[in-house]
Amino acid sequence: MSEFRNLSQQEIESLLQRARASRASASIRAVGSVRLLGDLHISGFEIGASVQLSGAKHRDQLPPKGMVVAVSVLLGEEIFSLQTRMLEPILAGESDTLFPPVLRVDWPQAQMEVHCRGDVRVATPDLPPLDATLEFKDRVFPAKLLNLTETGMGLGLTERLRVDLHAQVEVETELPGGIKLRTTGNVRHLEWLDEDALPTRLGLVLGCMTDQTREALRRFIQARRTDRSENMRNAQ
Repeated sequence: MSEFRNLSQQEIESLLQRARASRASASIRAVGSVRLLGDLHISGFEIGASVQLSGAKHRDQLPPKGMVVAVSVLLGEEIFSLQTRMLEPILAGESDTLFPPVLRVDWPQAQMEVHCRGDVRVATPDLPPLDATLEFKDRVFPAKLLNLTETGMGLGLTERLRVDLHAQVEVETELPGGIKLRTTGNVRHLEWLDEDALPTRLGLVLGCMTDQTREALRRFIQARRTDRSENMRNAQ
């Protein structure tokens, strides 16, 4: 389950110290955007003033100063997502390619969203799917959410259903933490599997949803990618 916690200044400082000492995986995403800058870690901070993140590459497109961003940091079995603003980065000279950019963000707000790592691993091919409903031509069908990204999802239905490509459907499900996801979808893939518990497979491009729902979905996906980044790093 995800939850919001209000941390004291001492708790924020302790969290950042732990993250710096363990080189915990971190990521940055502009609020309202799907663009994610991952594979980062906290390399330093000035208490009450700023936090520095390393791991960005010279080729990366860096968020500009003043942009509101979401920073996710993985510590143990929890992923902390905090909102802050970009500060001026620390950049080497144009001819100096040995020192990559160091990102700087404002000291984080006291309220943070906290995800359990186990919760952000749902809706992936190697885990049980989430329950969902599909609305199509004034009918409602039970479905299973098989995978999910910021822009699309894969569904499985227990009955054989004929749906035209590019047909508009509506999907509703609930992500961990009580995030109710209701969205329109455009059918871009249809497949029938014989002798399968979910014989109808649909691939959708996500369409209309409320701004609040879309931002909650992006925070969820960001937390999941931060977790995956850590798993990939440990596997190397």
